Amino acid sequence: MPNPKDVHDPLAAPWVAVLPSAMTTAILQDGADELAGRLLERTAVEGWPPDRLREAAGVHDPTPRSFVDLVTVRPHPLMTIEDGVLARTRVPNGSCLWRVDADGSRRVLTYYDGPAYGWRNGRGYQAPVEPLGPWARFAGGEYAAAFPAGETERVGLVSVGDEPPEGFAWTRPGISQRYVAVADLDDLTAR
Repeated sequence: MPNPKDVHDPLAAPWVAVLPSAMTTAILQDGADELAGRLLERTAVEGWPPDRLREAAGVHDPTPRSFVDLVTVRPHPLMTIEDGVLARTRVPNGSCLWRVDADGSRRVLTYYDGPAYGWRNGRGYQAPVEPLGPWARFAGGEYAAAFPAGETERVGLVSVGDEPPEGFAWTRPGISQRYVAVADLDDLTAR
């Protein structure tokens, strides 16, 4: 898969999360988009082999493989990171799933295009119905919200249902999205 350098640039993220193999499977097969735990500074761990990455992140994979997968994390204002530990949230837009092979080489497997689209090229998708990550109230409705990669002045609002609300456009069956300036929201909070 080509590396989408416009907004999904793995080198733009300051952090990476090391994933156990079960989480990679959940992302690729089911569209899992929950993230929490120890983060590592991306530039500090470049070139590290899989075992060293797992050890640094405290990931004890019951079935370690010769490779390890990382998710890049570019923080947004509603994300909580304390002492390098990320509080449970939705994967931020623009995050990339990298595979690090035994020789230290890296390649992008997929990227997260927000809760309206999910992981690109994955088999599964999880609709944003659980209170996870940013949520917003706007024009009488309550929606999952996501900052576009690298932006903080607007959010994408995601609606789940048979008909999109006014101003929303379909992104996939039963899912629609609309971009709104943060200043125009009634409320924006993290859950």
